[in-house]
This record gives sequence, structure tokens and C-alpha cells, in this order.
Amino acid sequence: MAAASGHDIRLEIIDRRPRRARGGPRLLFVHGIAAGAWIWDEHVLPYFAEAGFEAYAVSLRGHGGSGGHAGIRSWRLSDYVADLAAAADRVGGPLVVIGHSLGGAVIQDWVRLGARPHAMALLAAVPPWGLAVSALRMSLSSPALFREVLTLSTDGVRHADPAILRAGLFSQDVPESVFRRFMARAGEESPLIGPELQGLPPRGPLPWQAPRSFVLGGAADRFIPADEVWRTGAYYGVQPVIVPRLAHALMLEPRWEAAAASLHDWLVGLPQG
Repeated sequence: MAAASGHDIRLEIIDRRPRRARGGPRLLFVHGIAAGAWIWDEHVLPYFAEAGFEAYAVSLRGHGGSGGHAGIRSWRLSDYVADLAAAADRVGGPLVVIGHSLGGAVIQDWVRLGARPHAMALLAAVPPWGLAVSALRMSLSSPALFREVLTLSTDGVRHADPAILRAGLFSQDVPESVFRRFMARAGEESPLIGPELQGLPPRGPLPWQAPRSFVLGGAADRFIPADEVWRTGAYYGVQPVIVPRLAHALMLEPRWEAAAASLHDWLVGLPQG
């Protein structure tokens, strides 16, 4: 575990190094709302280290072991983009940035503002046009879940209804112990982030500005439905991967390895230059 410096907030970076490196770009994972670098470390970071990749995950300010918790209610997306830039500088390149949900929006905004990573992977990520369409659909089809998502986005998981949140984030066969660990470690989120993610201004780069891209989602995801994942893939000119029975918290799901294997196959096929 290391501290990234270079701006005014201390950032937690968890790293997993391979016994035998395969060469190629390093991987930097960015978490979603109310989570932290820890969410990648249960399965995903060890998986990619075992496959020969240098794998890192950053906790954005106010999350996980990073500083900035006292100011959590004032952070904006631009602050998280600054954190990603600082973490990328610390890890060094060439770099593949991999974002889940909110983390995908952070990555797309970073690229839109001029960053040039080796490649980017968007996993159940906020679409480049934002969440307004998904939010409207959820408010009509699952109003109880929509209320809990608003609570999660403005106050954190401790103020949300656990049963509704579990049904929204996870598939039915997730063990109760996994959900309890998630609830114990998840924290607050800035109430300013949700409105920013609705889509004004657009979060994504223009398609021709984007690096090589990978897009993946879950067929059972109630936050970022599969059709939104397909549209994100179309926007970036790639065919997305839709994993059957996979819900939104994909790195903790029983089928996490199916998602990781698809990402791995894409990574090993990337050009080195």
C-alpha cells in the first residue's frame, strides 16, 4: 500500500505485483460511488497480478484509506479527475485505466480533458452522455430502488435500506457475508456527484479522441442496463461484452471471474506500442 503525492490530498493506492511480469502496460483501477480501492482487492487485483500484470487501485479522495474524508460533501467530479491524474503520475505508464460505474465517468472526463492513457476499460460505467436516461427509467420501473440510489448518492450506504440496496447492487446468489463486508466498508459520497453525472456537460470524450477501449456490463445490472452498455460500446466503436447474470457490483459477484477473464483477453490482445 502506498501514498500518492503530487497534489493536496493523500491518496491510497493498493498494488499487487506479479511474481513474473509479462511486460506491457500497468493497470490502474478506479472504483465507483461510496467504495474504495479495497473493492478491487478481494478478487480482481490478485487475479491480474497472477496473470503477470502490475495491478493498482486508487481510492479517490474521501474514500477508502485516502485523505479528504472531512470534505466529502464538497468534492466534485473535477476533484476525482485530479486524483486520477495524480495516481496515474505516481504509477507511471504506459497505463490502462479501468473504471467501474462512477470510476468510468472519472476516466472518461480525464480523457476528455486531454489525458492519453494506453487504453481504457469501462465496466458497468456511467455512459458518456450521463445517467439521465437510466435514472428516469429506474424511477418509473423501480421507484423504491431509485429512492435508495438517491440516498446512496447523497448520504452514503449507511442511510440506505440494506434490503433494497442489496437487490439493486447484487444478484440473488451473492452470499450474505459478501454483502455485509461491502456494507461495513462502503462509506459516504459527495452529494454533488450525482447531479454532475446526469450528463451536463457530457462526460465522455468524442469517439475519435478516445484511446483503445473496452466496454463490459452485466445482463442483471439494474443501475447500468445492458442496452446502455451496448450504446456506450457503439459510441466508442467497439462491441461490448455482456456477462450473463452479472449484477452491478461485478467485482464482488459470484461471476466476477467471467468479467475479469473477458478483460484479460482484451488486455493480452492490445498492441504494445
